Amino acid sequence: MATFLFEGKEIYYEDHGAGEPLLVLNGIFMSCASWDRFIPSFSKRCRLLLLDFFDQGRTAKMENEYTQEIQVALVDAFMRHLGLARWDIIGISYGGEVALAYAAANPQKVRKLILSNTTPNTSDWLRDIGHSWEYACNSHSGRQFFKTCIPIVYSPQFYVKNYAWASAREALFERVFTDEIYDAFSRLIRSAEGHDVRGRLKDITAETLVISSEFDYVTPLYQQKELVAGIPNAAHAMILDAGHAVMYEKPAEFISLVLGFVASDTDVQII
Repeated sequence: MATFLFEGKEIYYEDHGAGEPLLVLNGIFMSCASWDRFIPSFSKRCRLLLLDFFDQGRTAKMENEYTQEIQVALVDAFMRHLGLARWDIIGISYGGEVALAYAAANPQKVRKLILSNTTPNTSDWLRDIGHSWEYACNSHSGRQFFKTCIPIVYSPQFYVKNYAWASAREALFERVFTDEIYDAFSRLIRSAEGHDVRGRLKDITAETLVISSEFDYVTPLYQQKELVAGIPNAAHAMILDAGHAVMYEKPAEFISLVLGFVASDTDVQII
């Protein structure tokens, strides 16, 4: 639990465990706190680095519009702050988009790359989902935000099975989300609209694992297949019976895939 300064703003991060560094880049509505339940498993086997992007968690909020390029620059500044030369990276959705741009621009700095439920570009489908999320943020209503943004990130069966938990989360959002948080979410959504690294996938040299889930309606399977086809040394793993938020629906499978991949010295075969 520490901070450093970048672009005159305080950046929050966490550093757990020892060994090969593994940087986690959050999904759009996530923060370092989203990984609390995973810290024991990951930190036993690697140096787990958690980072809140601009407009996320305990990192400073932005005042103006920006693109994902500033998040890419933030990742590089974080590496310099830690004095590292190379690391493994796992990016979740939005974080995977940032990881893709970073790995393409800095191939020598990424040993292994894991892309979970992410895309090579913001498609018309994803852009319209983002617009619906932004409209929900603009309502400044926890209930509206939850109903619009949250069910779609889970598989239907998981959501129904855990409906009591979901209802409690809705009530929590209504109580704790502030205007500042909704405005930050909106800027994050807009920052991803121009995401497109399809022409740069060939520049990624890191051994890469692309993780998909069967019922991901936010970042569909065909886009992960584009990543596998475009990245020179990429393998593909599919987690069944899970939605976009696969790490919460299938934590054991997710942890096993990540730790097995970063520990492996041989190429991973396509599953």
